[in-house]
Amino acid sequence: MQANAVQGPIHPELGIAMDMSIQLKSETGAICTLSLSFNNDGPLGTFFRYICDNGTWIARYDDLVTGKEEPVDVSKVDVSMNGIELQDREFIAAIREGREPNSSVARVLDCYRVLGELEVQLEKQG
Repeated sequence: MQANAVQGPIHPELGIAMDMSIQLKSETGAICTLSLSFNNDGPLGTFFRYICDNGTWIARYDDLVTGKEEPVDVSKVDVSMNGIELQDREFIAAIREGREPNSSVARVLDCYRVLGELEVQLEKQG
């Protein structure tokens, strides 16, 4: 896996970068580009744009549309569209079934290792 990060200037009062970009490349060659910014001129909230080899998808809160703003029916995806509720349901189900939950610490350690490596890259950039 390759991972790179760059950030904009550090905000003088907040002590953090207001803009950041992360690029990831998996062993299979798939890439992921993540661009983040606190420089938002608009209402609070956010959306996510996913671009892949089988389409473009825009997620806004509980709504999903294609890149052409065509609504996507997600009503049958799960019992709820509330992420916190789904997370809690999974955690309780894992306890009842005696299995590791999907969001266990063990399952996210590799992700945190990559984030740690990216932090080191950013510190070296100064």
